[in-house]
Amino acid sequence: MIDKYDKGTIDIFDPDVWHPANKPKKEVESQKEKSVFEMNSKEQRAYYKQRSEDARINRYVNNLSARDIYVKNLEDKLINLQSYVQFNKLEEDVEKYRLRAKAINEKNKKT
Repeated sequence: MIDKYDKGTIDIFDPDVWHPANKPKKEVESQKEKSVFEMNSKEQRAYYKQRSEDARINRYVNNLSARDIYVKNLEDKLINLQSYVQFNKLEEDVEKYRLRAKAINEKNKKT
C-alpha cells in the first residue's frame, strides 16, 4: 500500500535529515536594518515612504474593524426590533407609521 503522506525516500547524505547532534551548523546571514542615520538620502526616502504606506494600511484595517463592530451592532438592533414587532403583533402599527413618515417626507420635499 502506498502512503499518501510519504515524501519519498530519504537521502542519508542530506544534512536536513541528520540527527540534530550531527548536523553541521547553518550559517545564518543576519541582515540588520541600517539605522536611518546610516542611510543615504535615497534609502531614507524609500524607508519613510514604506513606513507611511504601512501606517496607511494599518489605519485602513483598524477603521474597517471599527465599522464592522458598528454595523454588527446595528444589525443586532434591527433583528431585536423585528422580533419585538413580530412577537407583539405590531405590524399594522408599523405600516401606519411608515405611511405617516412617507407623507411627512413628501410634504417636506415639496416645500
